[in-house]
Amino acid sequence: MRLKKSLKKLLSSTVVILLAGLSVLILSSCASPLEYAYREVSQDSVDTAPGMPMEEYLLEEEYVQEELEMARSKPDSPDYDPSAPGVGEPSLRHVIRRGSIDLSVSDTREKLQEVQKIVQDAEGLVSNLYVYEIREGQYGARATLRVPEASFEPVLEQLETLGKATNIQTELEDITMHYIDLESRLNNQKAQEERLTEILEMADTVEDVLEVEKELNRVRGEIESMSARLTSLKDQVTYATIDISLREEAIPTGTVSPHAFHNLGTRISEAFVGSINFILNAVSGLIILFTALIPALVVILAIGFIIWAIVRGRLKKRALKKEDDQEQPIVTDDNV
Repeated sequence: MRLKKSLKKLLSSTVVILLAGLSVLILSSCASPLEYAYREVSQDSVDTAPGMPMEEYLLEEEYVQEELEMARSKPDSPDYDPSAPGVGEPSLRHVIRRGSIDLSVSDTREKLQEVQKIVQDAEGLVSNLYVYEIREGQYGARATLRVPEASFEPVLEQLETLGKATNIQTELEDITMHYIDLESRLNNQKAQEERLTEILEMADTVEDVLEVEKELNRVRGEIESMSARLTSLKDQVTYATIDISLREEAIPTGTVSPHAFHNLGTRISEAFVGSINFILNAVSGLIILFTALIPALVVILAIGFIIWAIVRGRLKKRALKKEDDQEQPIVTDDNV
């Protein structure tokens, strides 16, 4: 009995060992999923590249995966490093020029026309203009001028001659490093877009296509944002900005104002029309107010009528009671 049991245990152990060895042999002989995928490639696609061994297919697939991983990862810094050794200072500087000038002038409107002529001669433009009245007959103005960078100083000198300069400020901002950094990042993103486009053409499964398209949309969004920022910087570098403020000089009390009757007819007509509009607005406001108060007036009148009726009824009762008291005979001892 013991011998039979020992033989059964030995037989069962042998079977288990054989099954384990067979499983290991099967797993080691099986191809990887990538090789299996390439084995399913149709004969037509293989014929397009005769003589290409399976190893080259595998290397190509690994290259595609590496490119996708590189496209996913966003570089922490651009390829261009200005601080790296061997990289010298850029020959072209990118500088933003800004300036402001406050002028005290005799006639604001006349000087504004001269300002516009100076800007037009410099092939610039007036991007913003605001004229306001300080007091009766005294005006001021503020304007923003955009002129080519090379004409910044000549235009500023011409503006200074239009009146008495009370304040002049100039500012230079060197954005060369920032400009080059942004331009380098933009070029990297464009190269990344081209690489993702190539990977998209190689993708076979729907999952891979969706994943690459998602990454491609993200990269294109960054390209649009960087392009807009770069365009804005180019505009600020190409055209300098000058803020100008004009203010008419105050007329001394001992001097007769030359603008006392300036546009007198226009000012009279404006005052007349303004007074008529004021009256019409007041009348229309009263009509609107009365119309809005009609529901409230109806309620107030109804409550007042009820109170008046109650008070009137009580007063009548009191009057009748007094009359009854007067009509009753007074009983005295003599009558008895």
